[in-house]
Amino acid sequence: MDAYEVKKETENSYNLGKIRQLIKTNKYLFKKEKNRYFDINKFEKNKLSINPQGGGFVQSVDITDQNFINDFKNEKIIFKNELPMVYKKVKLYHDHWIADNRIDLAHYIEGFVHEYKWNGWSMPMVELDQIEKFNEIQKKTLDSEPTSIFKIIDEDSIQIKMFDEDDWIGIESEYIDVNGQTKKVFDISLGWTWSEEDFK
Repeated sequence: MDAYEVKKETENSYNLGKIRQLIKTNKYLFKKEKNRYFDINKFEKNKLSINPQGGGFVQSVDITDQNFINDFKNEKIIFKNELPMVYKKVKLYHDHWIADNRIDLAHYIEGFVHEYKWNGWSMPMVELDQIEKFNEIQKKTLDSEPTSIFKIIDEDSIQIKMFDEDDWIGIESEYIDVNGQTKKVFDISLGWTWSEEDFK
């Protein structure tokens, strides 16, 4: 083994030690190139089990793989203990809003999301005008039953009846910070399968 190989092996051992320690003390793995957070589930025998934050298929990663070590060394993979609570503006839609299987033809509303997901789905916060737009899209694409339309009580209160419930669910407005601006919004995640797309 020449001097270069000895140096590389020593460096890999050092990085593996750091990786093992970070796995023990953190909850998330962030892949910078994908801009995606992953939950750390289990770690044994150099195999790290992760899944997309909030839900999705579990992946097994061999931390001794040279590509993984290189990505860690080059800060393409970062371990974190908390998710950032930073909102960004996105297009939001449901699958039944997509026309002719083309996402570019989808009806959408605008809203704000952060990194936290529910079963892999977005948890949107939207302003009142987007609640009105939501109702219009639902009438065009689905039906006008109470289970699919929000009832706007006033500028601070909305209600909706879920398909499997008899009672109306009330949602009150709240305030969030988006890039230094205060927005009055409603949390309409509701356990629904919201998809999101960034503005280009």
